[in-house]
Amino acid sequence: MRTRFTPRARKSPRSRRRQIAPLAGAVLALAVVVPPASARTVTLHYFSKQTSSTFVTPQGKPLGPNSAPAVGDINDNTDVDYVGNHKHHAKQSTASDHLRCTITGSTGNSATATCDAQIAIGGSMLLANHSKLTFSESSAPVVVSINGGTGIYRHAHGTVTSTSVGNNSDLTIKVTY
Repeated sequence: MRTRFTPRARKSPRSRRRQIAPLAGAVLALAVVVPPASARTVTLHYFSKQTSSTFVTPQGKPLGPNSAPAVGDINDNTDVDYVGNHKHHAKQSTASDHLRCTITGSTGNSATATCDAQIAIGGSMLLANHSKLTFSESSAPVVVSINGGTGIYRHAHGTVTSTSVGNNSDLTIKVTY
């Protein structure tokens, strides 16, 4: 006599893998397409006041005040940053930044450079490593790509747009982290 419940035939490990493989592929595809739940994009505004600016030769010798930079020369700038802009900003700085550029070419009134920049905000830092920039005497903003960071900005990406205001600048930082 036959029972109402007949045992299922056992499936081979190979057969199970064939059933699991498409499911695993779908899960991996979702992991790539869906951004992490914690990813967010913010826009920060700072008035950046220059604290130092130096030009040196590749050997570290300072350039004279009337010397034009040449290929290989290095420009180092540091700033303290205040929330806001040059017209209205906080009384105390809450961030600082550093930009180091090596001149790679020059034509007429413009120069090209490879630059590294850091912006320290709280206990974290935004990074722009090996950015290719063009500097000119025009008042056009300079845009630097963010390609990393530390602390809450680990794996950050975005842009920093710097608009000159004399020796200082207004920074608009759009960052996803």
